[in-house]
Amino acid sequence: MSRTVSICYHASILAVSFVCGVVLFHIIGSQNAEAFITWIEPRLVDEDKQTIIRLLLPVAVSIALILLLATHSILKVFVRVTVAIRATFFGFSSVFLLQKLEAFWRYTIWWFPFQLIYCILLLMLSSLLVPIWSKRRIGKPVKSQAVVVHFIAFFIVMVAEFIVLVYVLK
Repeated sequence: MSRTVSICYHASILAVSFVCGVVLFHIIGSQNAEAFITWIEPRLVDEDKQTIIRLLLPVAVSIALILLLATHSILKVFVRVTVAIRATFFGFSSVFLLQKLEAFWRYTIWWFPFQLIYCILLLMLSSLLVPIWSKRRIGKPVKSQAVVVHFIAFFIVMVAEFIVLVYVLK
């Protein structure tokens, strides 16, 4: 039963955050959205400049923020908020890409699947570091093997994303 609650809880975080990003895009408008997206994820606007740093930076910042927030007992509440903000930007930038008609294949092959996988991996990492109320175990330390497995999964997804960006979409 607690697995079902956990899956529903995490799926609702992703769904509500994604929809909030879509609504936020329509509130802000297309012109202001492009400036915001250029500042956070310049790969969406300037597709010719795909570098390793631009690939690693957004994911590394999200992981570092989750790890930082999970280490402090007062800030543990904000771990899932970080993932929700990432999913909100995912929805926000998805509308931006879909609005540009020539970017449909970039959205379908690259942006949607990889950002969804990143959001799911971030939720899994946040759940591992700060369990939800139904799975909370008092005094149990986090297994370092599980964290290493998550980092390996992030690395595999990043390599796959780089391959898609460099070889498939060019």
